[in-house]
Amino acid sequence: MTLSKIHILLIEDNETDAILVQSDLQLAMGDQTTVVHTERLSSALELIRKQPFDLILSDLTLPDSDGITTINRLRESAASIPIAVLSFRNDEKLAIKAIKAGAQDYLVKGSLTEGVLARVIRYSIERKRLEEGSRKAQKRFQTVFEKAPLGIALINLQTGKYYDVNPKYACIAGRSVDQLLRLNQSDIIHPDDVLSYRKEIELFIHHQSHDSKIVKRVLRPDMSIIWIEMSLVPFESMEGQEICYLCMIEDITERKRMIENLRHLTTHLQDVREEERTRIGREIHDVLGGTLTVLKMDLDWLSKKITADPMHERVKSLYALTGEAIETARRVSVNLRPNVLDNLGLYGAIEWLVREFEQRTNIKCYLESVISAISCNNKNFETSIFRIIQEIFINITRHSRATRVDIELIEDDTDIVITIKDNGVGITESQLLNPESFGIIGMKERTEQFGGTLEIAGTPSQGSVVTLKIPLTVAVTNVGELIHD
Repeated sequence: MTLSKIHILLIEDNETDAILVQSDLQLAMGDQTTVVHTERLSSALELIRKQPFDLILSDLTLPDSDGITTINRLRESAASIPIAVLSFRNDEKLAIKAIKAGAQDYLVKGSLTEGVLARVIRYSIERKRLEEGSRKAQKRFQTVFEKAPLGIALINLQTGKYYDVNPKYACIAGRSVDQLLRLNQSDIIHPDDVLSYRKEIELFIHHQSHDSKIVKRVLRPDMSIIWIEMSLVPFESMEGQEICYLCMIEDITERKRMIENLRHLTTHLQDVREEERTRIGREIHDVLGGTLTVLKMDLDWLSKKITADPMHERVKSLYALTGEAIETARRVSVNLRPNVLDNLGLYGAIEWLVREFEQRTNIKCYLESVISAISCNNKNFETSIFRIIQEIFINITRHSRATRVDIELIEDDTDIVITIKDNGVGITESQLLNPESFGIIGMKERTEQFGGTLEIAGTPSQGSVVTLKIPLTVAVTNVGELIHD
């Protein structure tokens, strides 16, 4: 592999000094360097405009320039080329001034050696390589920044001031880049979301999170409203201990609309299913149950009229089977739509569900409540809450291997809180995240219908805890004495 030549511009008006420097360069670097010599600064500036150089070696005192002015003029025309000053004065103050003016090194002519020159040249090459790498990285970043499909901004979260904004960010916000640079981030947020936005930003800054996602509405100048998902990542420290953050935004309006449509569809399907279950339950209870009851009465009558065996035994057997069919029809009807939910309301239905679960599974249940009655301003909400609790009991039966379940109903400032805790094996993280855990998915979907929250947590060998919060805005309660079951 052939190494490229190192091009050096030597500015020296003393012919003897110029010959000595070139000789030292030849000894230090051999044929790796090419040297262009000039005696005046003006001619040097002309050469710099015509061809590239890797290093400038310059005397401070020239026929057309003197002192620090020489460095200043070279810096104006050759900002990226390393400059090493050649001087006959071993003056520390002058050396400091030269370095501050932009020189990379200060060399005393009488002390020049092959090693010193080799070091200066290696430094100039390495500096140029690093600067070139930095320029390429900056160019790559700028290209990504400008062409990225996401909206990207560099922002000071403490003040909300933008340092830089890419075109996609401006497009999403419905403003120009120049307009955004004169605004704060909160200026583009919908007025109803500004307070929650500031609280989330403050929480993010104080907790020093590595990244965060915030979903908020943006109000555009044309009064149109869009939803954005905002990702925040610490980027670099600025002056005054300020931190510049990388803020990436994505327009999720269409996604939100699709999710909302899907939620409405899910709610509609659940309502239709509940209506159908109610209809079928009533048909089983009123029609099939009534027919079986009449049949049982007739069989009872026949058993009294027919006393001769084996006919009597056959009628008694049919009488017993009819009783079992009536019980099965009653149980199916209750599972489809418990009458207690319509007759006694939500709280009575919860009490009935707890007693029925305890009797059916032999798992000891303890119900504690400071609420004597719960009802919702929407009957579909009551059904959803009942089905959630029913699903929790089903999961306990199938998976927990518990021997005890504690149910607590309390009321705080904003919610009715129903906590169900078992002493079983404890639900695992993988079970919670399993996309085929349709029972959990269904419970969460039902919870979203009435604006509540559902939290599920498990500890190995210590059981699971399910916490259901019902907003007081959808619930009507009566506070009563503590109830123990």
